[in-house]
Amino acid sequence: MKEAKAYISRLDVSYKDLMAVADLIRYRTVKEAFELLEKAKDIFVPYRKNNKKMGHRKHGIKGRYPIKAVKNMIKALKSCVANAKNKGLAEDNLIISHLSIKKGPIYYRIQPKGKPYTHRLVYSSIDIKVSDNVRNN
Repeated sequence: MKEAKAYISRLDVSYKDLMAVADLIRYRTVKEAFELLEKAKDIFVPYRKNNKKMGHRKHGIKGRYPIKAVKNMIKALKSCVANAKNKGLAEDNLIISHLSIKKGPIYYRIQPKGKPYTHRLVYSSIDIKVSDNVRNN
């Protein structure tokens, strides 16, 4: 079983939003994943974790519309598919075999005037692997 991978780090995107989008496309074919991600720009994405104090939508499920996270996930998936093509894998048979979201470095910033309040810049990273659909038993 051949596989290709892509890793994008230091994304200025919410970790929780990336996790919700990753749960939406994990273990699907690449074609299905691209279709879901294109729809996710306009429709609602359910949040199964990290959803405390989040208002529910009309379906009764908690969720949001994570446009920035979807754009970065499409970018990572396109990069991974391009790496798979370079390795000689057919695009029709690709499945997302591994998709993980990690928290990156946290930087503390201080406003220069007034009271010295700090705020945090939290970065995230995407680690994605695709493999061909054929399994060797």
